[in-house]
Amino acid sequence: MRVVAFSALVMLSACVSVAGQDGPAVLTEATTQTHGELVKAVSAALNVPTVTLAADALTTDSELVIERAPARDAEGRRLQGRELTAPEHFQLIRAKNRCVLVHVRTNARYELPSAKCRLK
Repeated sequence: MRVVAFSALVMLSACVSVAGQDGPAVLTEATTQTHGELVKAVSAALNVPTVTLAADALTTDSELVIERAPARDAEGRRLQGRELTAPEHFQLIRAKNRCVLVHVRTNARYELPSAKCRLK
């Protein structure tokens, strides 16, 4: 009876450790290819032609917040008024040894094939 209980405990702990490999992650390498995939994924999620992201985006934090660029006049000055759209939130996760960008509002997932990431 003790052997069965011990075996069950070992199998449960193995399942927990495998599941524990998924979670918030950060990029370990900020290559141009990875950056391009990240820009493409965020652009697709927001349905815009392109976005501007820092070269080191998601290398120190698993969360990415995108705000709309403020409206400007012909001379480049910011127009007065409120921006009514909320920022968009994304999170990088490691799922099944893959780096996946999750659009928090829609829960859409975008795999970053060339990205290398580690759990945060």
